[in-house]
Amino acid sequence: MPREVYERITADMRVTWGNLAEFLIKKRAMDVRANPDALRRQDLVHIVRLLREKTLPATLGKEGADKKAALYMSWVNELAHLPTDE
Repeated sequence: MPREVYERITADMRVTWGNLAEFLIKKRAMDVRANPDALRRQDLVHIVRLLREKTLPATLGKEGADKKAALYMSWVNELAHLPTDE
């Protein structure tokens, strides 16, 4: 299920960034040392946080980034019901 959320976020990002979206989310996955093929819920949480802080504001502004990150986090909470490492 985490992979589905990752792909859903990528698809949504593709609307704004086109084919660059895949690179951008992979970069954030690498930043948190997550393997997109073996994601955990906590990996997705960290990826969304980095997207909100570093990637999304460049195009969407802070308010838009916060709204988009909230949407992505709702997908994480809805679809990725896995135990966290915390």
